[in-house]
Amino acid sequence: MGNALVKTENELILNRRRRKRIRKIFLLFIFLISVLFILLIKLPYFNIKNIKVYGNKNIQDNKIIELSNIYKGNNIFYINLNSSKKNILSDPYIDKVTITRKLPSQININVVERDAVFYININKDFYVINEDGIVLQKRDSVDNMKLVELDGINPSSTKVGNVIKTNDNRKIDAIHNIGDLIKDSKTSFDIKSIDVSNSLDIKAFRSNMCIKLGSADDMQEKLNKALNIIQQEKLNDSRGYIDVRFDGNPAFSVDNK
Repeated sequence: MGNALVKTENELILNRRRRKRIRKIFLLFIFLISVLFILLIKLPYFNIKNIKVYGNKNIQDNKIIELSNIYKGNNIFYINLNSSKKNILSDPYIDKVTITRKLPSQININVVERDAVFYININKDFYVINEDGIVLQKRDSVDNMKLVELDGINPSSTKVGNVIKTNDNRKIDAIHNIGDLIKDSKTSFDIKSIDVSNSLDIKAFRSNMCIKLGSADDMQEKLNKALNIIQQEKLNDSRGYIDVRFDGNPAFSVDNK
């Protein structure tokens, strides 16, 4: 029995020494990591030398870099990527952004921009709108921007970067449905303006031809029907209307005067 007690005491001593050894190794590891971290944020080798921006079409590289608050000469490990991302997203044209470190000294900023699709003209102010009804900017002119005029909704009380305020959300649905189609098929539909004054009687205008669309439902099918009539009947230069609000063959009328 005495031998058993001695063996137990020896095991306890060995376990205690093992735990102390593990604790010392762990503390040494933490110390080395801390020293390495300090070296990384101090060594000029890891100072930022290049900042590359990808994916932008409307916003210049310099503007995005300025928004990021990332500067050449900063240590690559010392910058706050989440803060930089939030700053870049404050620009209404920026929809998504990813920022990555490319060691030892480069920052890559990848952005996805919102597309300008519509404009609204109110009292000589031009509001640029995307397909989701978000106000991207307020300008003095939209010359050379190739946008579709949007009537029947007023963005003047809406802050830039937000969706247009309206009491009828069906107007926003209509803007979204038509905007997606216009953005993807501008050359095909060639729509000049959209009137959403009445969300249940939406109208699109192509040259002198009014396309009566009704509600925002089945918008692609309706526009395709109207386009087919225009092509089949050679109505590109005609004045009149095409009614695609209901199922069945579209009705159309041409003013020959």
